[in-house]
Amino acid sequence: MLDSSIIQVLVVLGFPYFIKGIRSVFSKPSSPSPLHRLGNKHASNTPPRMSQWNRSVMVLLGLTTLYHLFKVTLNSPPNIFRTLSLPADCPNFILHQSWKLRAELDPGFMDMYPDSMRERFKAMENRLVYEVYGQDAFLNCEHCTERSDYLLYLTPGALASYVGMAAVLGIATTQTSHLNKYRTWGSAALVLLAIIEYGTYQKGAEIVSLPSLKLKGTLVGYRGAHLIRHGFLAMMSVVMTGLLLRATRGGGVRDEVDILNDLCQAQEVMIQRHRALQLARVASLRDPALRANFVEYWKNREAEYSQLSADKDFMEATEQARSRINVAAVTQEADEYIDAIMKAGERQAEGTSSSTAPDENLTRVGQEMAPLHLGTN
Repeated sequence: MLDSSIIQVLVVLGFPYFIKGIRSVFSKPSSPSPLHRLGNKHASNTPPRMSQWNRSVMVLLGLTTLYHLFKVTLNSPPNIFRTLSLPADCPNFILHQSWKLRAELDPGFMDMYPDSMRERFKAMENRLVYEVYGQDAFLNCEHCTERSDYLLYLTPGALASYVGMAAVLGIATTQTSHLNKYRTWGSAALVLLAIIEYGTYQKGAEIVSLPSLKLKGTLVGYRGAHLIRHGFLAMMSVVMTGLLLRATRGGGVRDEVDILNDLCQAQEVMIQRHRALQLARVASLRDPALRANFVEYWKNREAEYSQLSADKDFMEATEQARSRINVAAVTQEADEYIDAIMKAGERQAEGTSSSTAPDENLTRVGQEMAPLHLGTN
């Protein structure tokens, strides 16, 4: 299903995330932020309640799980041979006789399985295409002549499932969500699932006869891709629900310090990617042909920039756009905000007296979030 080169690429891409996951298991938990300490001080005996946003995300994940479980268990792809309990390579007269008897007993049978299919099933090659790519592609793809055409016909339907799950993943892993750190893992899982599903179709495309199709099992072709896709997405929704429950059981509201830590981690990832880009550039410049292309590319960019610099209208528009942004004010506000957060993190809310106001230990955003946090707890 997957050759050695694809497996090597997956190992190389996933090894850094695997090491990061192992390190996170054995790392020490970070100290609670001032907002958490303040909330724990006033509500030590009250169990935390789930926020309205997390509750909505839980409902969304639950509906997603039920939908994919429905697709796996109760809404499997139609297949005439499974409906008639016949093997795909049965003789034509047995298939026609069973088809006719079932149509007499079930009035809606011919609507789902039209009679035109029965004539096409006289050729074993058509039966093989039907088993590998499903009834929808077999009946509705009028321009399909090669097996690759059937795969292209099925691609939009598969992409719709991935786009929908990616939207759910994006909603569940927003910047203020406890699942924010799992966004990369979820995206990587969707990419890996797409590769596995493509492998099931490729495995089915290599089959040349119906007897060999039986030996491959059920996880081949359209039916196997259907089971793998919806089963994996249902399991992914369940895992995300469990992670959200575990994170919200005692974590409270994600405050500004948690978000700042996530931003620092994202910045570290950007720095590591920049270093990897520099290494790749150094490795590529060792080849004479790539080095010549590199020099030629930047020469062309320099010539284009010279032409733009000579255009007075372009330069005036650029200066006008820059004048609208007060870089000094933005930088000053960012420095003040970071300095306030650093000072808030150094203070210990447990050591403060009861007369100390919350605004002495929290930043402006923390002061706004503290009443909400105390109210929900």
